[in-house]
Amino acid sequence: MNQLLLTLGTLTLGGSAAVAALALAGRSTRRRYGARWRCLAWLLLCLRLAVPLPLMPHTQARAPIQVDLPQPVPVRPAPTPSTGPQDVPSSPAPPAEEPVPPEPAPTPPERTLDPVPLLLGIWLLGALAILVWNLTAHLRFLRWLRRWAAPVSDGEAVAAFNRLGDQLGLDRRPRLMVCQGLKVPMLAGALRPAILLPQEGVSGEELGFSLLHELTHYRRRDIWRKALAMWVNALYWFNPLMWYMVRLVERDTELACDEDSLRRLTPEDYAAYGQTILTAVARLQSRERNEPDE
Repeated sequence: MNQLLLTLGTLTLGGSAAVAALALAGRSTRRRYGARWRCLAWLLLCLRLAVPLPLMPHTQARAPIQVDLPQPVPVRPAPTPSTGPQDVPSSPAPPAEEPVPPEPAPTPPERTLDPVPLLLGIWLLGALAILVWNLTAHLRFLRWLRRWAAPVSDGEAVAAFNRLGDQLGLDRRPRLMVCQGLKVPMLAGALRPAILLPQEGVSGEELGFSLLHELTHYRRRDIWRKALAMWVNALYWFNPLMWYMVRLVERDTELACDEDSLRRLTPEDYAAYGQTILTAVARLQSRERNEPDE
């Protein structure tokens, strides 16, 4: 238990320093080092923090060559020559035995509260609560998809989806579905991924750019990156910087996806692609403002 808490403390201190360094690097070197390199750094950091175990087990150091030292030989004193019979003094009479006082009864040791199991229990309860919360939200979302999502029947959307999948070299592709209540296209599902389109319909350039963005997310396996960051956040829920790390991972993931998408477009399409992303962000913000009033 002590080793586990010590490892958690060491990793959370080192992880906090790494999060602060990457956050500052994202602001100062954004043009020089793109979001793709920051995503790689986030991935390496999350992989290290995902398993709170020491890199090397604690073992007692031993010399590579063991040498047994010789044992010293006991030296016996030489016998002294006897000069003749000697008078052996008589031994004095043993003194009278004095009464031994009774030993005092041992006092029971004082009970002290060990903080290690208490801290370990609090940490486990917090991590379990966050994991259950995230799992419940995910299962609720899957139940909502089973009720309201349906395969896309629009020929334009299916043709654009297949064309972009061929351009990205995707042998395996997510499902293409339409879902009620969505404002913008999105990629959902780690085990059975699907690209969800709004029921109102997206057409023209907006449809192509949206599908390119979501298929790039699928190609980069960004869902698994976000799931890994959420797992790390659940383990280190007591550290505020880990909650901030999840937001930074989501931001850099979106920026890296946009960078990869723009590499497959001509410079003439950059403005239209950027306008599509800004329109999607505006729709999401308007939905968040309207949700409390509903």
